[in-house]
Amino acid sequence: MDNNQLEKYIEHGISGTPQIKGQEKKMWLGEFRERIIFALTQEQIKRKEALKVVKDKINSGNIDKIILREDISEVIKENYMDIAQKAQKNYKEIHKNSTSGEIALVLASEEAVNEKEVLLEELPILPEKFYKAKSNKLCKKHMKELQDTAPLFVSEFEEIGLFDKLGGAKCAVCVQNQGTVNE
Repeated sequence: MDNNQLEKYIEHGISGTPQIKGQEKKMWLGEFRERIIFALTQEQIKRKEALKVVKDKINSGNIDKIILREDISEVIKENYMDIAQKAQKNYKEIHKNSTSGEIALVLASEEAVNEKEVLLEELPILPEKFYKAKSNKLCKKHMKELQDTAPLFVSEFEEIGLFDKLGGAKCAVCVQNQGTVNE
């Protein structure tokens, strides 16, 4: 064995076998960029809206796995584990030391995909008055407002119908804001 081979052997023993695109894989939680379909940062993953976006994404593509950084809070991790389990997708956590950058969650495929923009600049936001609503029942006025301002979240609410009115149901936003009910 010549000196060059010996040096390589010692280097591999100390720091591991060199990886193809090692820095790229660190940024994307152990995956190659071409396999990433969607990603969220540490700040984005903490928002309630992130759950809805991930649920929608996981059911609308060729996503095979959800990968999270292991230093995310247990409550948040449990939510994403549930999403993965219900969608029958693989779930994996990766140690923070094996990552670089702000990415905290990725949805990935086993194959290369052609996704240009995988990181949202901004999450769609549920307006505060709907966020604080104590129930999911809305009057026509507020349902229309929700459809116009945050259509992604319409499925989280339902419009008050005739039987609801007869049963005494009130619009959660109206009650919260004014103590009155809009029709």
